[in-house]
Amino acid sequence: MIVPDHDLSDWVTPPVQLASPESTIHVWLISLSQRGHVYKSITGLLSSSEQERAARFKFDQHRQRFVVAHAALRSILSQYLKTTPLNVQFVNGPNGKPKLAEEFARSDVRFNLSHSFDLALLAVIRGREIGIDVELVKEDYAFEDVAARFFTAEELAAFRALPVHLQRQGFFKCWTSKEAFLKAKGTGLSGKLDEVEITLSSEQRVLINASVAGWTLSEVNPENNYEAALVIEGGAMPIECYRWEWVK
Repeated sequence: MIVPDHDLSDWVTPPVQLASPESTIHVWLISLSQRGHVYKSITGLLSSSEQERAARFKFDQHRQRFVVAHAALRSILSQYLKTTPLNVQFVNGPNGKPKLAEEFARSDVRFNLSHSFDLALLAVIRGREIGIDVELVKEDYAFEDVAARFFTAEELAAFRALPVHLQRQGFFKCWTSKEAFLKAKGTGLSGKLDEVEITLSSEQRVLINASVAGWTLSEVNPENNYEAALVIEGGAMPIECYRWEWVK
């Protein structure tokens, strides 16, 4: 499917009564930089195993990002499941993709979380597989070498045909799209990277298309200096974009 033209620049506060996403996709933007009092408050939302994982991080910044991302995940999913954040239970699929445990199977809620530096995105849907990927567009990243190693011949040719000043952006748009496919399919890092099409619009904007049977790729616009992509099983659906804020 070709990437639908969604304007996802406005991230709004969610409604008080959050309905299960019956016919839409909900994408949540999560800032991983939280004030000290918020951080202390949400640490208690993590399970004992998650707190043990957090304690193993060597650097405080990495530990704090992990805590915020997983506390937000529990906080958000608990609203759909009508339970408490600590009551949300997870299991891993065959290739390590997290999903809700059996006791929540009747909800048919599917989700995928991705984070990069100070930002995380969480995608939630019902009844379909979903994958999301976000990356900080780093200025010191050797993207040409990575493209030469992982892009197909067609992708590499299209990437190199872009104006030089757009190649960095083109790389990250392509890379997040391929990663989102892997995450949606649950194939893990060993899976085959689906091919995407890199084009340039008349407004000199890099566009990414994909023709993967049974899946739809959408572009997500999080914040400046980040690129993100969303993949769902089946046809296109409307997307609602929310900004997560901790309310005790």
